[in-house]
Amino acid sequence: MKKWVLLSAITFGLLSALNGQPREWAYHAGTTVQLSEINGPNAVSAGMTAGVSNGRILLGFYGLKALTPAQAPTFESTLEEYGFQGAFLYPATSRLNLTFGLRAGYGEAGMKAIYKRVSEGTEKANIWAISPEVGVEFPLSRRLSLAYSSGYRWLWGAENLEDVSCGSYSSLYSALSLRVGFFPGR
Repeated sequence: MKKWVLLSAITFGLLSALNGQPREWAYHAGTTVQLSEINGPNAVSAGMTAGVSNGRILLGFYGLKALTPAQAPTFESTLEEYGFQGAFLYPATSRLNLTFGLRAGYGEAGMKAIYKRVSEGTEKANIWAISPEVGVEFPLSRRLSLAYSSGYRWLWGAENLEDVSCGSYSSLYSALSLRVGFFPGR
């Protein structure tokens, strides 16, 4: 599933770059760093984003993976998430866009129990995630943009892991993205 989402994102980005009309369409690809809770402890995730927008609607793909396991005294937790995103762009000024969006993703949550610094094996579960978010986008140039977003991730499926409740992986998050592409009208 992860390979298909990544292949679709690359194909979608290339087709939009080749067929996009510079006066109407914008397209981007970029990197994202996200801070959230993963089963209790704070964790940093990194990933990618790609998308196209026509006026005020943005459609795209995203992928995030925890850089290091979230550590607690008796376990380490991991999270991978890939999916689709949509957003409404509201131009507050000529140099600033407010964004109101929704992410829907699929992925994998994992938990490794540790007893006296010895791993007792890793459990993994397939998860689904929905994340409403708000943000602000700062265009740095016609080809470069910086975006900050914050939202709440609701996650289902991780409750199948041992000693994990339904809301253990659900949390508030903050993300910072650096996007490279073509942004007309800037």
